[in-house]
Amino acid sequence: MGEGSGNQVQHAEAMLLMQDVLDIQSRALLDGDVSAMRATLSMPYRRVTFDIDLIVEKDTDLHIEVDAFANSLRNLGVNQLIRLSTDAEFINDHMIEGYYVTHALRNATQMVPSYLNRIVLQNFDGVWRAVEVASEFESRGWPINLMHFAAEGSVRKPKELNDQRRNVKNPLPVYQQFLDRLTDATRDQDFDAYMALCDLPYTCHGNALDTLMVTPEDVRPFFDLTVDMISGDKADTFERMAETAQFLGPNIMCGYHNSVFSKDGQEAIPAIKSRMILKHIGMGWKLKHVTNSIANETYPYGAPKPTDALPTHREIQERTKSWPTSL
Repeated sequence: MGEGSGNQVQHAEAMLLMQDVLDIQSRALLDGDVSAMRATLSMPYRRVTFDIDLIVEKDTDLHIEVDAFANSLRNLGVNQLIRLSTDAEFINDHMIEGYYVTHALRNATQMVPSYLNRIVLQNFDGVWRAVEVASEFESRGWPINLMHFAAEGSVRKPKELNDQRRNVKNPLPVYQQFLDRLTDATRDQDFDAYMALCDLPYTCHGNALDTLMVTPEDVRPFFDLTVDMISGDKADTFERMAETAQFLGPNIMCGYHNSVFSKDGQEAIPAIKSRMILKHIGMGWKLKHVTNSIANETYPYGAPKPTDALPTHREIQERTKSWPTSL
């Protein structure tokens, strides 16, 4: 079999696998079946329209999303939700990117204009789940519902020549490597090396604190604080330990980790839970957003006050609607 035939077989397989997921999701959305929808998604997953770009991280948020969409279908009188694959390809052995068209019908009547979507699926232990969904309309906020439908733009994108998903099978080691480089710069008290890993402006968030880092001078107090913590009486060891990481686009990675400060082998302060959104720029990954489980209410602060709760990306977006928190 020639190379062209092999590509055709792969294309057909990708189309079938994607259509299977779409069919399950269509029925789940029409029925308002959160459990069935949850089985087709990897959390966190990225949800995009022309006016939102957010990460859905919690089952409670998914429940809100499915309920809102299902209710809008009922209010429109939709009794057929048909989503048909139009194109699909394997990005790598365990990821598929494709396009499909959504038709929301009452019998044979179109209740809203049909619209194009882009979806990325990933294979988790033999089960294909969505990690990214983009839809070609303006949703006028979140949760998404078709009562506010307004067609706009296109979700079709030219292929990224430097799509990191094609080169990296597992993003977790890449995320840990980035954390190690960031931590090493702090240990070495090398501010220039630290800043080389940041894409200004970037945003920094806590449980009650939102800070826009525009210049190196904005970042310096945080860097100096961390250097002081591990070189003084508070701690002598500092580690960032990755837990999970996920691609949410060709050059976007979302990761979760714990920052651990120790003194003489004992925990100096409770571990700080964190989420970082990294963007691949040029030859490497850079920090674009960071959220920490801290209760501090002002910046700069003298010492972090760890908490158990890490604010979600959606909660951050609600608090900072005019900020560059989109991915």
